[in-house]
Amino acid sequence: MLTEAVRFLFDRASAVLDRRTGRASVEEPEQVPGQTEPLLVRASALTDERVARITGAHGALRVYLSRPAFIQGDDTELRKVLGRLRRDLEEVYGRRLPFGDEKEADRPGVEVSQRADSLHGKQLGMRVGRDITERGRARVDQEAGTIEETGEQVGIEVEGTIG
Repeated sequence: MLTEAVRFLFDRASAVLDRRTGRASVEEPEQVPGQTEPLLVRASALTDERVARITGAHGALRVYLSRPAFIQGDDTELRKVLGRLRRDLEEVYGRRLPFGDEKEADRPGVEVSQRADSLHGKQLGMRVGRDITERGRARVDQEAGTIEETGEQVGIEVEGTIG
């Protein structure tokens, strides 16, 4: 399954980079086996920073694909690369990317992804006013280029329990 994930995300990154460089049109839908609808790139999500991360992950995955024996389930660096790339690609496509036999329901919980070049006020990733069940999961991915003196970045504020 991990090898399939590496191949799937590598191929999606290749398609996004092809559209960014003009080798394929950004408006051209991408037909992907196993996806119910074609994938469409949101040009506004192709920021220089995101494209740099996708390019870096693409290069790292190329090494793994050329040497499949390197793909090990306990490789935390590989898992970090795959997770970050998946989040970036989901931002670019504006939707979740289930692959293999994974279904949308296999990824329960709440996910928040926020980006700011400069943060002057408060950037709050999530505020929970009620309990989240034992099966609940929360993930916040925030990034700010510069947090000014008056700025505050908060990942999660919880009054109650999660889990």
